[in-house]
Amino acid sequence: MELLDKSAKTLLDIGCSDGKFVELAKRKGYHATGIDIEDRIEKTKKTADIVTCFQVLEHVYDPVKAIKNLNRLYKKQLIISIPNEPFFSLYRLGWEKEHLWIVTPKILKYYLGKPKYGKRIIFQRYYVSVWTRNKNPDKKCKRKLKI
Repeated sequence: MELLDKSAKTLLDIGCSDGKFVELAKRKGYHATGIDIEDRIEKTKKTADIVTCFQVLEHVYDPVKAIKNLNRLYKKQLIISIPNEPFFSLYRLGWEKEHLWIVTPKILKYYLGKPKYGKRIIFQRYYVSVWTRNKNPDKKCKRKLKI
């Protein structure tokens, strides 16, 4: 919660599962909603000041398309967390069968540019990163994202 932009009003949680984070965000004063079905990420027209995506990208069929859609959906702040590979898989001794892909910080940086904040957390098992919309148009990420 401490990473969330306090000036933001709306929050969209992608991969909301049981909605616990959405409920927590509502209690903190955000107008929060969630999407949990992968194909709805691509089809949604919703945007929000803050978009969060916690431990989702390694489960979707096309993580690159999902990353590009996440970039389209946020107005102020994008927060993504992923397993810190290869440490996550080593910790789980390879029995994690739900992960379709390994998504690394390098992949996120390639498609979204350098994050404002990035850190390995919880015994180095996860990586969390935060992007913000740059108010100066001359300093935008130079990669063009086409969906």
